Amino acid sequence: MEPLLIHTDCRYYKGSMPCTFHKQDGRLCESCADYDPVKFRILIVKLAAVGDVLRTTSILPALKRKYDGAEITWITKSSGAPLLHGNPYVDRILVTEGEYSAYLQNEEFDLGICLDADQHSATIHSVARCKERSGFVCDAAGKVQPVNKRAHEWWLMGVNDQRKKANRKTYQHIMYEICGLDLPTLPPQLVLNGSAENVAKSFMDKNEALKGAKKILGLNTGGGGRWQYKKWTFEGYVGFIELMKKKHPDLGIVLVGGPEEVELNKEILKAVGNKVADAGCNNSLMEFGGIVNLFDAMLTSDSLGMHIGVALGKPTIVLVGPTSPWELDVFGKGDVLYSDIECLVCYRSRCDKTVTCMNTLSPEYVVAQVEKHL
Repeated sequence: MEPLLIHTDCRYYKGSMPCTFHKQDGRLCESCADYDPVKFRILIVKLAAVGDVLRTTSILPALKRKYDGAEITWITKSSGAPLLHGNPYVDRILVTEGEYSAYLQNEEFDLGICLDADQHSATIHSVARCKERSGFVCDAAGKVQPVNKRAHEWWLMGVNDQRKKANRKTYQHIMYEICGLDLPTLPPQLVLNGSAENVAKSFMDKNEALKGAKKILGLNTGGGGRWQYKKWTFEGYVGFIELMKKKHPDLGIVLVGGPEEVELNKEILKAVGNKVADAGCNNSLMEFGGIVNLFDAMLTSDSLGMHIGVALGKPTIVLVGPTSPWELDVFGKGDVLYSDIECLVCYRSRCDKTVTCMNTLSPEYVVAQVEKHL
């Protein structure tokens, strides 16, 4: 038999098995119209938190546009990997819980990008063989350092509260600058799978509280446990639901949260009765995304839920307290709501003040803002 021409530089080449197109119709490399040679290899190191992993996907289309023939490998934690599955801009996902280090020892990249100024991420970036780098590395003493001038501003914000509070650029704007990408910024992307969409449809079909609803509003209490006032107050949530249902009785409201909101959501449900549908607090990332995809709009804290709503193109209204409202971008669909309290953007995990960034946001004010997007 004559030797076969195999394009090992093609992004669809697998090595251990035929590519998708050969399995599909038996075509050979030498005559394949879908031959797509890799011309530039990019490594992205973005481990956590999962919401940050998702919002960082905003850089992907711009990277592909800037670097012709780019192949993108993304290293993350296994908790964030589902948010990257199916993304057409990501060619390979490696997780820190797997044997990712073997790949780094063997391979070379044209560009390495680490957007986290933490020791773990920066160390991974440091040991990877990259011809050029953007973002952060660790020096020989294990200390995080900005590797390029554009990362210096973000680094200073991480170590100086005054710099952080004074910033008026969005997260995506800063990430684009670090990577040397052209503005304007683009929204993050999330690709849902069929299983997640089926779970969401099943929830919709069987829930009596949503029967006859003309529109559906999601109410996501999720905010994790790191910051006390990332979440609104119990009184705020209950007052909002009561007022919203009084003004819009044909509006369906879906209550959802994460594992750390189980008790809060239980108390809210006890207070409002059958005025809301309970989507639970133990959904997988993809199931959560499927449920958010049902919404006509969503009210949420600064959390993973917010980034999922934005990625799915939902009008997203965000309540912000200790974190920076100016770093958040809903890309023209929704609003970022925050108090004018002097200590806003404190980044403190706990607060002993009587007047806070969250109890100064009244249900009446929030209802009026949400109504604009319904």
